[in-house]
Amino acid sequence: MWPELRKVKDENRYELVLMGEDVNKKIENEGLDPDLCHLTQLNFLRVSKSPLSSVPESISLLANLTNLVLDGNKLESLSGAIGKLDKLKVLDVSRNSLETLPEEIGQLTRLTTLNVSFNKLASLPCLKECIHLALLDVRDNCLTEFPDVAQDSLALLADIKFARNNISEIPVSIHVLPSLKLLDLEGNNIKVVPGDLIDCVKLKELNLKGNPLSDRRFRKLVESDRCLPKQVLDYVRQHCPKVHVQEGKGGGKGKKGKGGKGKNKDQDQMDEMCNELHVLSLTEETPPIRVDPVVKDVRPYIACCILRKIDLNGENFKKFISLQTKLHEGICEKRLAATIATHDLAKIKGPLKYTARDPKEILIHPLIRGKEVTAKALHQALQHEAEVQRKQMKKNSITGIHKYLHIVESWNVWPCIEDSAGTVVSLPPITNAENTKITEETTDVFIEVTSSRTLGKTKEVLDALLLAILQSNICPEKNEADKTVMTIQQVRVEDEDGKLRVLYPSRTDLTYENEKIRVVMPEK
Repeated sequence: MWPELRKVKDENRYELVLMGEDVNKKIENEGLDPDLCHLTQLNFLRVSKSPLSSVPESISLLANLTNLVLDGNKLESLSGAIGKLDKLKVLDVSRNSLETLPEEIGQLTRLTTLNVSFNKLASLPCLKECIHLALLDVRDNCLTEFPDVAQDSLALLADIKFARNNISEIPVSIHVLPSLKLLDLEGNNIKVVPGDLIDCVKLKELNLKGNPLSDRRFRKLVESDRCLPKQVLDYVRQHCPKVHVQEGKGGGKGKKGKGGKGKNKDQDQMDEMCNELHVLSLTEETPPIRVDPVVKDVRPYIACCILRKIDLNGENFKKFISLQTKLHEGICEKRLAATIATHDLAKIKGPLKYTARDPKEILIHPLIRGKEVTAKALHQALQHEAEVQRKQMKKNSITGIHKYLHIVESWNVWPCIEDSAGTVVSLPPITNAENTKITEETTDVFIEVTSSRTLGKTKEVLDALLLAILQSNICPEKNEADKTVMTIQQVRVEDEDGKLRVLYPSRTDLTYENEKIRVVMPEK
């Protein structure tokens, strides 16, 4: 048994990551260790950037897998045995050489994420039974037709990424996807856009760059660097005819508090009875974050915002920490998908830099620790604590930040955030620094969310965190109806040249469709 597998077996771990030169040599010479498929407790398996060319049939023995990530290998085919992994939620086989996918993938009824980007696929299997599917990524493949995903059963499908294929038509039936938020069709062969897209009431972004649109005005609009997502959707609404006609549908806007057009007296009265989110524009004092390209291979996505005028006295402080813990276990998928960190804004020395370094060179004064240490030394100390904890509790499970140590083990460089003086204030996904920690006296909180998945994931987590804070009654400000008012300030994330990467929250964020919340955005 490979030592990497032996360690997982002996410590009864639930996650396994196989990557690096040593692993690659073994895969090249002998393929995957057959004993891998006997580690039936695994719920997360990643084999990445290796010469792996096939997946054994025995993969079906890993019945507890919820995440299977096989990205950046040399896979030319996938075994239909994957269809027997009935607990699987995330399947990522991006950056391989796949020309087909097994039909059995359509049997994965719990699947939420399917990433098959950067392959050679000309079609997809039928996915209508994948009723929990939320993200479908088929960018950079060989599709000539829009896959048959416009199905009533795929009511949770929110993100569709089909960029850089050769798709020529958007199906009229697209309107049956009620949760669709993002449709990325950049670099295809689309000439006409059906107005039926507007019936996807949650659609916030439609990317049509690089398509030979027959409407020249529309093509000029979508190719403009200054084009906003709302402008594209407005153009479709006003100029693209519908083929399918919905009966009995009203013409009012779905968002609350984002513009007064079409509001009536009843709407105004309802707004007064809602909790409120007030968004402030950037100021010169708002610390921006500049992203170093070196983070792209470990944890490339980050979004931030500032929470103003919060009350963390007494039980509120515990409540605030508890909210983050619950989100880390849930929507953040035990910090694998995303990690939240909060800082006292008054202690932040901007501008900030999001970068990655050798863990032996990163110096950080971690939370509730007496001194500054290297990231590598901190990791080793936490591993030792975890082992002592196991022995004392006589259990294989561990608690606290010890649960997240495995995430960084395969990385050659670790992500971190530095302030203007070069001091490390955050080491995601493990911890942040003592020198910027929040206390009961903190009133303004700088929030960062990093992700290895997508930029959309960082925004999804921030949206969820802000909603939880708003509903927890730790914001002292009230409106005339005695409802909570929470104030958030935008933060700008830039690339290495100072160009905008993301501004959060923007007008496409904070969309709480089923909540009584009024969002007040800054004036343009």
